[in-house]
Amino acid sequence: MNRPFQGKRSAFTIPLVLSLSRLAKSTQLLSQRGRLEYMQNRKIPVFAIFLLMLADQLKGQSVTLTLDNAPETILCHEVWTEQNVSLSFVSMTTDDCASEGCSFAASGPALGFAESVMVWPSRLTVDLSDLPGIQTVEVDIVDYCGFYCTQAFLVDTAGIVSVKGNSEVGAETLIMDNPSQAALTELAISGCESGINEIRIYQSTSAIEDAPPTDKKVLRIMDGFGRAVQPVPGQLLFYIYDDGSVKKKLISD
Repeated sequence: MNRPFQGKRSAFTIPLVLSLSRLAKSTQLLSQRGRLEYMQNRKIPVFAIFLLMLADQLKGQSVTLTLDNAPETILCHEVWTEQNVSLSFVSMTTDDCASEGCSFAASGPALGFAESVMVWPSRLTVDLSDLPGIQTVEVDIVDYCGFYCTQAFLVDTAGIVSVKGNSEVGAETLIMDNPSQAALTELAISGCESGINEIRIYQSTSAIEDAPPTDKKVLRIMDGFGRAVQPVPGQLLFYIYDDGSVKKKLISD
């Protein structure tokens, strides 16, 4: 049986998938907003932007902490907020590379480091109690002190749910899963000489849709084929916002 279109479809689909894969890999360490700006500045086709943002939505990325707004004069156990999430530097525990200490640099660049914040030794804690349905947490770190010297812990009311440490000196992304999506209370990142660049918290799609609205602007509205459209009753549409997030909406009559 002849399938004259199949070859053409494959010839188009394979390069597209490879191109999207390379683009995703080159931007995987950027925040949602940073990824969107990167692609817009390089005039990436709108359809490709739509597909990558849709992939982020399906994965459920909801909170990205760049750690670049911590007050330089902040003290141990003082709290600051980013993306409505509370963070603080606290003392080390017996689970860490050192049993005590609360030394850190809230602004790495201010001291000549490339990393957003530095801990040496200290813990950086992130309050997760207001973030439901967490599936995965990723932490971009740079370790300077050796194997498992930088660690990240997911914690609930009963104790440690998941822990991941660095496998080598240098840059690495620590990835921790929460398969049951049980309510988490805290993320703690400890190190004796470590830099922390960014934290990405992935929630389930339902948790994102149930979250309260934030102040962000719609960049464009697209249909399921990635075409820019005007809202039409009864049609499933995708709203792309200026922070790089994507939200599905079904407009009622």
